[in-house]
Parts: sequence; C-alpha cells; structure tokens
Amino acid sequence: MKILLTNRNFLSMWFSNFISILNSRFSELVIPLVVLGLTSSPLITGLVALSQQLGTVLFAIPIGTWAERKNKVRLAATCYFLYAFCNFLLAYFIFQNQANEVFIAFILFFMGILALISRTAFNTMIPNVAGRQKLLEAHTSLEAADAICTLIGPAIGGALLAAAGAGITLALCGFLFIFSMIFILIVKHREKTTDYRKKHVFMKSRIDDFIRQSVEGLNYLVANPPQLISTLVMCILGFSTVFIVLTVIFHARLSFDLSEELIGILLSSAGVGNIIGVFMMKWFKNANWLLLFSMLLLISSLGVLIILITNQFLVMCLGMLIFDGALSMAFVVQGAVHQGITPDEFLSRVRSATYVVSGIFSMLGTFLAGAIPEVTTSKVALGLGVAMLAVPGIYIIKFKRFSVKFSKIEPVYLKEKSGKKA
Repeated sequence: MKILLTNRNFLSMWFSNFISILNSRFSELVIPLVVLGLTSSPLITGLVALSQQLGTVLFAIPIGTWAERKNKVRLAATCYFLYAFCNFLLAYFIFQNQANEVFIAFILFFMGILALISRTAFNTMIPNVAGRQKLLEAHTSLEAADAICTLIGPAIGGALLAAAGAGITLALCGFLFIFSMIFILIVKHREKTTDYRKKHVFMKSRIDDFIRQSVEGLNYLVANPPQLISTLVMCILGFSTVFIVLTVIFHARLSFDLSEELIGILLSSAGVGNIIGVFMMKWFKNANWLLLFSMLLLISSLGVLIILITNQFLVMCLGMLIFDGALSMAFVVQGAVHQGITPDEFLSRVRSATYVVSGIFSMLGTFLAGAIPEVTTSKVALGLGVAMLAVPGIYIIKFKRFSVKFSKIEPVYLKEKSGKKA
C-alpha cells in the first residue's frame, strides 16, 4: 500500500478506479432488483444483465488492438463521461416510469462496451505507472479499493434504493462517474506504443497487421503453461463472480423475501472479506502462486457452501465474507501473475483477449444464475457454484511444477520471438 503514498499518478488512478467500482456496486444491486420487479422472472433478469457483457465478447479483440494506438488517459476519461451520460439517461426513464427490460438491456449493452474500453486502457497503464517490480503491490492496492466499495457500496445502494428509488440512485452514479473522469485525467502516463499514424503504409497492410496482432493476443493466452493456468483461473473467477452474486440476490429475494436494505447488507458483508483478504496478501508475497490459487478457490467454495446450507441471515453473511475474501485474493494473484508473465508489447492485445474469454464465462454465469432458479431453485444454482470453485481448485494442483514464487515471476516470450522456454 506504500505505492499510494509514493506514486501520485497511481494514487489518481486508484481514486478513479475506486469511484468506478463504487458505481458498479450500486448498479449490481439496483439493476437486477429493478428488472426483477418489472418482470418477476429471474431468467429475464439474467438475460438483461447478460446484455452488458455481450459487447465484451463481440468487440474486445478489435478494441484491445485499437486501444494500443490511442492515448490511454483520454480514452478512459471519454468512456467515463459517456458512462455518466448513460446513467443519467437510465435514471430519467426509470424516474418517469417509462423504462422496460428491452430499453434497459440496450443501454446496458452500450455501457458494457464503454466499460470494456475503459478497463482495457486502465489495465494497460498499470505496469507503466506502477512499475513492473511493484505489480503485486499495485494490484493489492486496487483490490483494496474493490474491498472498500464492496463493503460500503451494496449497503449504501440498498438504503438509497429503498429510500429514494432507482432513478435517484442511478443519477448519483452518473455524478460519481464525472469525478472518476476527473481523477483519470490527472494521471501523467507516458505512452510506449508506436504511433502508427506516422507510418506510410497501405491500408491493406495496416488491416493485416491489425488482424495479426489481434490473433497473437488470443494465441498468447495458451502459448505456455503459466499463461494457460492463468487463463483457466481467470475464467473461473469471471464465471463465479457474476454467477454467485446474482444467485445470492435471487436467493435472498425469492427464498427469504429479504428487503433491499438486508440484501445490501448481505452483499456488503463480502466487502469485509475483501478487506481481510487485502491485509492478508502481505503474508503471501513469497508464496508459490499456483498453490495459492488452489487454496483460495477451495476456501471460496466453502463460503458458497455455507450460504447454501444455512437459513440464518448472519451465517449467510459469514458465507459471503469467506467467499469474496478468498476470491478477492485470487483476483490479486491472477492480475499480478498475468501481467507479470506478459511482455509489455503484448499487454493491451492480451488483455483484450482475456476480456473475450472471461466475458464468455461471465455471460454463461449470468445466464445460468437466472435460468437455474427459474427452472429449479436458487439452492441448485448455489450447489453449482460450489462445484465450479472446488473442482478446478483441486485440478490445477497437478500443474504446480510450472509455478514459481512471486519474486521470480518474469515475462514469458513466445518461443519463435525470443527462443526462451516457458
């Protein structure tokens, strides 16, 4: 966490990211409850939420390659501004009682594309702004922002939703995104990418180069065992995050008829786990990253199991704490490992490729979170969540020979590029 005191540019990125995540925690609670209230269908609610992830799968590859040639600060700031406008638009139509599930899905689709662009730009800046030698510390600091937002966001969002309504809550999200834009504009980030506009090349050559770079990004996800393991864990995290959170919302509403405030408190208990996880990360700086992955996935599955078997609200909160605490640590490890083994020149295109793959699993998780409770019960969905975390947690142990301590992680190049072995 010292990086926040010594690196002003990273501090500005941290505040921008903090506000952005806080908005996400508000909308993750508000949007599903609004759509569920309009339709009374978990399946339709899941499909509407899925629309926000569709743009990631469709456009992540070209956007990632395109973003390599752009100013990352301006790109992220523009997206935050447009994201604020979308929140204001949603707030207006909901406030006027003119919003329906189709309109909300359309706006969420556009917002998903904006979020994709801003995330790509933001994450590409991290190694340059924070420094490669401080990647684990940087990702731990960013996860701390996520932890704080997860702690306070759902509780505040639930209270606002109950007291002021969805329209005013989403309008507040719009104003917060303006502040997120301001903080990212403060960042001084030196671009290392090539200015393609200064190259006198034919359009066909530029298109061929664009396609080649995009394909390289996908290929790099499975180019060597460390990348393959990191990609597998990334898919698990992408699926579990949306699947478990949405399933818990349905479980709390449909099985226990909890109020907005109590659902917010339940989701906020995950933030307590996040904060504990952030403080615990310092104890694992010299750990073997793959074995740590395995342990965290198993502990996270235990938290979901507790939610599944209990009927007590406080015990459910404990389950959320354990689930998200371990999962937040896994996100820190995955982010640090992924960027640590990826060379600078591949960061943007590889990051966009991860969004495609992770986006597919997030869409699957969103769909199943709505479809399973619609057909059976939310308890069946939670049981699937336990399996999706526990089984891979056990399986990846077989690849431990490809893992090293965090201090020994270094970029792994394609064999045909440098002759280095994975």
